[in-house]
Amino acid sequence: MKNYSVLHILELYHIYRDMDKQEKKNFYQHKCDYYQFFVRIIIIIASLASLSYLVSDYQLNGHALMPTLIPRTSILIPLVFYIFLEAGAKDYKRKVFLNYLMLNLIVMATIWSVYHLEIKTHFSEGATIMNFLFLICCLGSSPRSGILGYGVFFAEILLSHQFNHYENLNVILSLNIPCFAAIMLAHCLLDLGELDHYLTSRKLEQALITDPLTTVYNRHKMYRLIQDNQLIANELPVSLIMLDIDYFKKINDTHGHYVGDEALHYLGKTLMREIAESGTVIRFGGEEFVIILPGCQPAEACKRAELLREKIALSDKTPVNFTISAGVAEYNGNFKESIKAADHALYHAKESGRNQVFWNREFQTKMIG
Repeated sequence: MKNYSVLHILELYHIYRDMDKQEKKNFYQHKCDYYQFFVRIIIIIASLASLSYLVSDYQLNGHALMPTLIPRTSILIPLVFYIFLEAGAKDYKRKVFLNYLMLNLIVMATIWSVYHLEIKTHFSEGATIMNFLFLICCLGSSPRSGILGYGVFFAEILLSHQFNHYENLNVILSLNIPCFAAIMLAHCLLDLGELDHYLTSRKLEQALITDPLTTVYNRHKMYRLIQDNQLIANELPVSLIMLDIDYFKKINDTHGHYVGDEALHYLGKTLMREIAESGTVIRFGGEEFVIILPGCQPAEACKRAELLREKIALSDKTPVNFTISAGVAEYNGNFKESIKAADHALYHAKESGRNQVFWNREFQTKMIG
């Protein structure tokens, strides 16, 4: 188990503060996805458990026909909607909104019930118990959401005082305000602890899909793209470029495998620098790389591959002089066929003298046909 120190907590706070909006969104989506099952179960149990207060209502009022029956059971209607809507919500903001909405509807049902009680002083205990649910909800939300949820909670108490006339309003507030402060502090600390786990899991995930030598993605990333069907996002044209280093075996035999690795590392860095913002670079195997370019026609992909070829051939920063050959194909919805077409184009570029780019449109047309 990891030991946290004040310095580590401060370091995590600075990391959180420097995260941009998208990074924070990804973090809270991850946090909500992880804890939402537990939050949902607790809210459902709490809603059903609130019906048991009918017993104490009867003890306080002493009526056989309990006037709090409808207020107490009214929570069942929004509970059904909550279960249905929460199951269909994907974005964490919607789930968090539904969680806090349900939480405050439980409070409103309680306030409605208290209105029918002859003795209202025990509302202080019921209101204090709600802090447990706020603590549970904070597991899957941001501190800002927690503050807003609590704001509605205190507003409900103050507004209901206008008709419930709590004799011990000062006690209700003095019990709940410290709980609010303590839970929000715990909320922030839990956020930082979860951020630490999130950063660690992200590093592990990145390591799983990244080739350590060339720093580009490996085949695990490619399989994920295929599995998630991300290659045809928005139905845009997608082009594939398969390239490799010419006479790579000769480089290894002449200069040694260390220099060969340096050449692969240089090529990977160059591809990432030139392609990362508009496509995905994958080390396909050995000295072969695959570049996936969404929203790019094959003709444009040929131009980009040619620019890469020229940059490598004319560079004076390579560990050893080398050139690349590239084959281009258009993704047709079948990755196996499309990668075969790009490999065939690469083979043609090799057979035609290397250090060139080739796109065999006729071969791919025959494959599709």
